[in-house]
Amino acid sequence: MELPLLAQQLSVSSCGIYGKELARSMLAFKNKQRYFLGSVFAPYVAAAINSSCVPQPATMSTYIVPVPSSLKAVGKRGYSPVATMLERGMTRGLYASHLSIRPVLHYRARHVFAGAQKLKSGSARRSGKEHFVAEQADIPGRPVILVDDVLTTGSTLRQAAMACHKAGYDVSVSVVLALTKPPNQEPEQ
Repeated sequence: MELPLLAQQLSVSSCGIYGKELARSMLAFKNKQRYFLGSVFAPYVAAAINSSCVPQPATMSTYIVPVPSSLKAVGKRGYSPVATMLERGMTRGLYASHLSIRPVLHYRARHVFAGAQKLKSGSARRSGKEHFVAEQADIPGRPVILVDDVLTTGSTLRQAAMACHKAGYDVSVSVVLALTKPPNQEPEQ
């Protein structure tokens, strides 16, 4: 995925294609309160994160940064799916020792109660409005791995990457649980 304002690429690793069983189980996890599925998804996300790590000096740990759910979504579900998957992986010791989860991304005040991304058109997602703000990096250039549940247009990851970059982080890698197929392909049932 391109980050045009930075003139660089954002590598995206996916655990699977959004369709059939994966789509059904993700929807059950996100919308039907099947909280236990966070433990099922955790090893796959952890494997993708561990294999995506760029080697760093021993003194520089890498932060795993979950893309936050909106307050509206968290209020409806009672939890954040991405954070839940990551926490389950951390509890089970699935991450390399130099990785730690840090929720440095937050919604901007005007976007806190925004609706779901899936309800927006592709052009609305890519509108360029900044939805996120990131906490200032504790060490300039600290590497981060962005993690989200589904990649559709790439707009959310692009905005998250730009917010982290502005805050002083080195963002070149992201991981998603599922990647949607381009719209010109046959839909799966």
